[in-house]
Amino acid sequence: MYRLLVMILLSALLTLPGCRREPKRPAAPNGTAALMDQIAKAPDYRPPADGRLTRRQIGIYLEIQRREQEIRKTRSGNNADGATSGLRASRELGYNPKEYAWVRDRVQDAEMLQTTQALSRQVAEARQAILARLRQQRETAKSAGERAEIDKQIRELETPSGADRADPVRQANAALLAEARHGR
Repeated sequence: MYRLLVMILLSALLTLPGCRREPKRPAAPNGTAALMDQIAKAPDYRPPADGRLTRRQIGIYLEIQRREQEIRKTRSGNNADGATSGLRASRELGYNPKEYAWVRDRVQDAEMLQTTQALSRQVAEARQAILARLRQQRETAKSAGERAEIDKQIRELETPSGADRADPVRQANAALLAEARHGR
């Protein structure tokens, strides 16, 4: 699915510039079309059946990211290069761009999970603060009706929301990514 999405995106990047009515310039030997040809000829990559990243893959990903940033700095005026700089960096460093694309997608999943978990922690902390205030209000409530309404609100906040639990593979990938980024 991701491979198809990447190919569609890259095809659009190749097609859209051709729609302009500008005179054609000779293609650079290291342009986007040449890169896409190299990627198409790259060996296929079979992701692991369990979907888990390895330390080696995380290391490769971080190395490619550093090189990608260098490429973007040197080619800041070319949007196509910006969109393909990760793939270009993987080729320059001698890694399989198809494996890089798979790893990049898993890393993005892990980053989204980390962000979601951080937001969930903030929500849980806010929920606890609200519960504490409601309990204080309940103690000072003047009527049984007021206490009943506060009790109802407390029950609603204490009831698990059925929050989306991350699958173990995404959690393992997120933990490995965090470990690599924090140098443990």
